[in-house]
Amino acid sequence: MITTTKKTDKSKQEQIVTEKHYIGIDSGNGFLKAFSDKGLSAKVPSYIYTPKAETENNILDKEGCSVLYSSGVRGDLIGERFLIGSPAYSISPQGKLEIAQLDKGKVDYALHLLLGAIGCMGFKESDLSINLCVSIHHAKNFRDELINAIHGHHSVELGGKAYNIDIDKILVVNEGSGTLVALLTNGRIQKSNKMLLLDLGYGTSISSIYQFGKQIDRNVMTFGVRDLYQAIAKHPNMIKERNGKEGDSYIIREGIENKSFQYGNYKPFSFANIYKECLKTWSSENLRTTLSDLKEQIDSANCMFATGGGSCLPMVDKHLESKGFQVLPNSHTLNAEGLLLLAKNKLGE
Repeated sequence: MITTTKKTDKSKQEQIVTEKHYIGIDSGNGFLKAFSDKGLSAKVPSYIYTPKAETENNILDKEGCSVLYSSGVRGDLIGERFLIGSPAYSISPQGKLEIAQLDKGKVDYALHLLLGAIGCMGFKESDLSINLCVSIHHAKNFRDELINAIHGHHSVELGGKAYNIDIDKILVVNEGSGTLVALLTNGRIQKSNKMLLLDLGYGTSISSIYQFGKQIDRNVMTFGVRDLYQAIAKHPNMIKERNGKEGDSYIIREGIENKSFQYGNYKPFSFANIYKECLKTWSSENLRTTLSDLKEQIDSANCMFATGGGSCLPMVDKHLESKGFQVLPNSHTLNAEGLLLLAKNKLGE
């Protein structure tokens, strides 16, 4: 705990105890996933929108919120208002900024997304002191920039609630590090095991090899589930159903995740057959490439796991299981859960 003081109206020194919070952040291209040591969590679509007109500051949803940056170390953001996650999509489906579209989006907009996640997590306190562990691809290259982007004091309004947030200690690790720690901690693997990990994310697909509790090889491929959604959006039958317009990836994702394969609510239609057709092409071009990258390692591996949102897609999960990969029920959040463990173990006071 951190003890500070403040002056009351009676000019007396009042002791204030600010409890340290630990958070694991998986900053995905599709979603930012956050888990805290107090049992709070958030899953926020990686969307940002800066309103062109005045927007109320009390917008709050389970997958996003409004943000007003009042003051803090980020002088470039003082006075700025922006929407994070689902509210960004709701207000401007076409004008929203997608992190997956940017080469350095996870760095340049790291604080934006972090604040959006904190606003959704339901903290009762207004004064937060946070140590966090965050994963990013090529952690060695982006570590310093990422820390500079989020470290320090930030006075903000999140979903209409005022917060004073201090980001203190920050640990930056490669994507997949949290998954390794989580699997070791829950006993699903041992340090001596050779583990193959396939992370099918929104914007990237990553194949990794772990042994002795360490990452010994890794390959980041610049394709992911986003390519499947875009193929569905541009499919001739989708455009025909929408009277000449491409589909919306956000609506497509929702229909796939809830397994209804329903597009829209106004004039709903099923895109189940479009999904099957596009999935076949995506699997042969992208998934096969990812699996081939680990082909020579499979016979000597003790265990194989598939994580990320792509591993949970209908029919993909069964295909991966047929190849010997385990797809865990919490595969899309496992990395963030492990990052929380790293934050507590490495940054504990």
